[in-house]
Formats: sequence, C-alpha cells, structure tokens
Amino acid sequence: MAAIRAEHARSGVVIDPHTADGVHVARTLLAAGQASAPVIVLETALPVKFSETIVEALGRDVPRPERFAGLEDLPRHVVDLPNDVGALQALIEERATQ
Repeated sequence: MAAIRAEHARSGVVIDPHTADGVHVARTLLAAGQASAPVIVLETALPVKFSETIVEALGRDVPRPERFAGLEDLPRHVVDLPNDVGALQALIEERATQ
C-alpha cells in the first residue's frame, strides 16, 4: 500500500501491488547503496486488475478500459504445482508445445 501511494505521489503513476513490491525493493537497494548498476522495474500487471487494493491505497479507483469490463466475473485458470523447479519446467515445456 505504502509503495503504491508513494509512487503515485512522486510520479502520478498508479502501479499494481506486484509492481509496487519491485519498486519498493529497488528503492531500498538504491537507498542502501546496494545496487551496483541501474535498477529497472517492469510493470507486472495492470492496476485495474487490483481495483480493491488501489481504492484502499489511494481512496479512488483507476479508470477501467472498456476491454476490462466484467473482468472479475470471468473464470479463473489455476494450476496447482508442487514447490518443485522440475514441475514448473515440465509445465512450461508442455504449454510451450501446445
């Protein structure tokens, strides 16, 4: 929440919670002098996907593009995997050949 609020106050940009984690870590590393090179944070999701969190962080929602209307009502696709690198690799290989 704090990172979403801070980035919005600093730049006017609304970021999603996952991107906010990356921004927080990057700013922490930079402030501590622990980054030996420039740090780049890529947006990992759109804020509109996390409307409730954005409202909680900023007190308002972000504009919703028409293509995201009803997003919350769409079915979710979840794959449960064991905490195992091999299982993840196998899933990626399987899906890459489909």
